[in-house]
Amino acid sequence: MFAHTFTISTLFIGFIFSNPIVSPGGDGINYELLGGGIEGDMILPDGFDPKREFDGKGVAIFGPRRWPNNIIPYDISAITNAGQRTMIESAMKILSDAVSTPIAGSTSRKPCVTFRPKISTDQVFVKIQYGTGCSASVGYSSGARTLTLQNSGCFRSGIIQHELIHVLGFYHEQSRPDRDLYVTVNHNNIEIGKEHNFNKYTWGSTVLDQKSPYDFG
Repeated sequence: MFAHTFTISTLFIGFIFSNPIVSPGGDGINYELLGGGIEGDMILPDGFDPKREFDGKGVAIFGPRRWPNNIIPYDISAITNAGQRTMIESAMKILSDAVSTPIAGSTSRKPCVTFRPKISTDQVFVKIQYGTGCSASVGYSSGARTLTLQNSGCFRSGIIQHELIHVLGFYHEQSRPDRDLYVTVNHNNIEIGKEHNFNKYTWGSTVLDQKSPYDFG
């Protein structure tokens, strides 16, 4: 699934991203937008300027990298509710199974990514925590990597999988360079100061599409 390169891929699994992250209680709140990150829920490394991300001048060197050996250690100790911990680990398994590949001549499948609890030797891991909105650090990088879930709105399997895919290093589909061939963005409706959230990335220097078609969701 992941080539050995230090650029970011933009690819999403349709069933996870087909619906906005809104409260199941019907209050109309989009919890993704409360995350305080780029495009709502993406937390990028310090020194990474999203407004320059699109100029094709090598800004990708600031971008997160892929996880070594496709293994993502995690620390779930901050989640105190046992049912919520089970939901998170179930979402990890669903995602891992969804992107696994069949092994020829066997009923088994080869995992593409592996989520496992952190051990003492792990220097980089994802800390899963409570907080405001739904958000996640994008990809592998030194320093703290977090996945934040608001207690009242983010504990749904699809939402958790969405944030886990950011952890793997994926951006949002609407920022693909070929976006305008498939969708139309009404720039008049964009909030002032948020225009950069709807810019497009540059093939190669910033993103790869893993040779996948545009995903409408």
